[in-house]
Formats: sequence, structure tokens, C-alpha cells
Amino acid sequence: MIKLVPMTQEEYDSNMEAQIESYADEKVKAGTWTEEEALAQSLETFKKLLPKGLNTPEHHFLSIRSNDCSIGYFWYHFDPSNSKKEAFIYNFLIFEDHQGKGSGQKALSELERHIKLEGVKKLSLHVFGHNKRAIHLYNKLQFETTDLVMSKYL
Repeated sequence: MIKLVPMTQEEYDSNMEAQIESYADEKVKAGTWTEEEALAQSLETFKKLLPKGLNTPEHHFLSIRSNDCSIGYFWYHFDPSNSKKEAFIYNFLIFEDHQGKGSGQKALSELERHIKLEGVKKLSLHVFGHNKRAIHLYNKLQFETTDLVMSKYL
């Protein structure tokens, strides 16, 4: 059974460093940033998004638990005063040793249930084009492409 619980400061601290590095790597893979600038750009992005860290207003951090073991996390933004009642997932991760077992699908379903109680009517996210596994999961769960950026290297 999957449960979502508020992330602790300790979990936030340990996950944030990995998130910053992962985001930098993904931006390099996507061709957006160079390797030389990626880590600094990623760190700056996170500082702007989360000026108060775990306590940044309207940003929510949830630990995904299965049998009282942390198997991943969500980071999403929701401003209840937003007229569209839209939440945006900034990060969703199932730890590697728990992937491929249906946990991602179950966790997203639990998140949907959780945020509906907050009044959310629309859930959005960004996925890098090279992340085929995530794209497959989101398509399976009926997420629709709403914006598409395409590039061609010359």
C-alpha cells in the first residue's frame, strides 16, 4: 500500500542535493545547458523556486511510503487562489531499487486523490523528451501533451 506523508527536513536535505544534480544532468542531456554551466544554473534555479526551502509557501513535499519505507517523493506547487485550480509537479521520483514494480503508477494515483481534497482540478508536469519511461507512464495515466518544444541539431 502506498501512503503519502509530509517530507521531513532530513529527507528534504538529502533529496535536494540529488535533485539539483539530476536536474543539471537532465538539462545537459536535453541540450539546454552545457556541462560547464549546468550545476550552477541548476542551483540558481532551485534557489529562486525555493527561497525558504521546505517551508516555501505553496510548494509541497511528500514522501512516498510503502510498508513504512520511503520509496520516493513528490514536489508539487499549488496555489489555492489560482482560478484554474492547477497543481504542477516539479519533481516525482521513485528510488531506483523500487522502480519497475508499479509503484510510480500507484503513487501518482494516490497523489491525485490527495490533491483533489485540496481543491485541485488540473495536474500538470514537465517531462524531458528523452525520458521515455516517464512519458510511457504519464500517457498510461491519461496525461495529455499540452505544449511541445522540438529541436534539431545542425
